Amino acid sequence: MAPYPKSKDKPENEPPKRLSQKELSKKFRHDAYLRAKEYRKTDPRQIAMKKKLKELRRDAYQQAKERNKTYRAEIKTAADEKAAKKKVVKQDKLMKMVVSGRSIKPAT
Repeated sequence: MAPYPKSKDKPENEPPKRLSQKELSKKFRHDAYLRAKEYRKTDPRQIAMKKKLKELRRDAYQQAKERNKTYRAEIKTAADEKAAKKKVVKQDKLMKMVVSGRSIKPAT
């Protein structure tokens, strides 16, 4: 369906209306844009450049992923070591309380 209904006053064989300078310039710019777009799509150098950039992005992503993985592993190791030290300190404190409690004689 056409966006605008055809006017019944105009015959269908009428030559196209002449475009103004502004409209003509706009049409030329649009046509040039479409030609450049088609050229970029089929140009071997452009295709190779796109492929190279895609590979570089993937490599950068993999490197960032690996750095993040290493960083998370370091954080986890540090947290585990800290928790182990806390546990040892807590056990030592508890053992001191238990040992000192044994030396107290019950009152009879």
